[in-house]
Amino acid sequence: MIILAIIIALLLVLASGIPVAIGLGIVGLGAAWLMDGSSAFMTMPQTIYASTNSFLLTAVPLFILMSEILRRAGVTEILFDTVTKWLGHLPGGLGVSAVVTSAIGASITGSSVANAASMAIVAAPPMIERGYDRKFTYGLIAASGTLGILIPPSIPMLLFAAITDESVGKLFAAGMIPGILLALILCGYVVISALTGRSGAALPKASWSERLAQTRKAGFALVLPPIVIGGIYFGFFTATEAAGVGVLYALIISLLIYRTLRIADLLGILIDSLQATCMILLLIAGSMILGHVVTTLQVSQDLMVLIQAYDLPAWGFILAMMAMLFILGCILEVISVIYIVVPILYPVLITLGIDPIWFAVLFIVNMEIALITPPVGMVLYVITGIVQRPVSEVIAGVLPFVGLLFIFLFLLILVPSLTMTLPTIIN
Repeated sequence: MIILAIIIALLLVLASGIPVAIGLGIVGLGAAWLMDGSSAFMTMPQTIYASTNSFLLTAVPLFILMSEILRRAGVTEILFDTVTKWLGHLPGGLGVSAVVTSAIGASITGSSVANAASMAIVAAPPMIERGYDRKFTYGLIAASGTLGILIPPSIPMLLFAAITDESVGKLFAAGMIPGILLALILCGYVVISALTGRSGAALPKASWSERLAQTRKAGFALVLPPIVIGGIYFGFFTATEAAGVGVLYALIISLLIYRTLRIADLLGILIDSLQATCMILLLIAGSMILGHVVTTLQVSQDLMVLIQAYDLPAWGFILAMMAMLFILGCILEVISVIYIVVPILYPVLITLGIDPIWFAVLFIVNMEIALITPPVGMVLYVITGIVQRPVSEVIAGVLPFVGLLFIFLFLLILVPSLTMTLPTIIN
């Protein structure tokens, strides 16, 4: 009953227009005060400090900085031009190129919002010029943009690891095959749309010399994901060290090789990265204040009692949690959902014998769906702001892709080996 009251209070506070991070903190502090009185205010500073005092979390601002450097340097455009040289002549070639570029960009940015924003700038105009339907274009870019949090390095996976102490390397490995599979599913949908006359015209076929020249140009950027991810997998450095190496490499290729970035641009890059980092850390702090209250109420134990009372099997628990996460994802930020829900669910997963690595991927895919589902759906509003079209148009275009993502989520539930094969290899 208390949890229901907290949820209602949270919805009312968020409906008032207060930023999510502040709203979480207000509800958490209010609930703590009702339970513990004024003494609650004494412990909250320690809770906030503990929530961000993590070496692993240092990787988050570094990955954001790396992403911002590459975005400002126009690397996404270089990658898109390269992919279109190879695939643009195929049926639905520009759409397929957008998906493939998003998948490559996901291995660089670690953020779905940044990934979708870059692709909306780079891919949407040429797709519409070649006759692609606007709604289809925006829906495809939104859906493929969500690959940013599934294909490593994924910022939400880093946060999951920070909360649960699970291996970052295993979490990243678990996202690889599902990420590639989802990209192939989206590409297949584009090709089918093209063959049935619902897609735009293909590009002229590029010559081999054009392909090789553009690939050589993109080669420096394409080396970055193997350096970062490979370094983590093979134990050369930690996730935080990998992020630092990624920032250094991004600076080198942007300033010295592509020369699309100037020293004068670095101040703006640092400011934008700082703003994004502060937003994430504020969300973590607000979520941890509320999470502290939820932990004090022993919700995990109550949930286990409920499961035992109804004799709920593991698969039933998974389906129930997927439904709950989808609802939460529609009204809260991904980071907020992670920090509120994961500390509650993790002990239950261990008790029920559910692999946390597998569940983490299901969690992330569920959040991908949330990113393109109203009313919060951050990716929807980012694309709307960039293309300057009504949000209703973007929402209409994304609906078929939401259906595809749900089918993909159930596929991962039914076939756990798609997620667990690589983590098992690196065990």
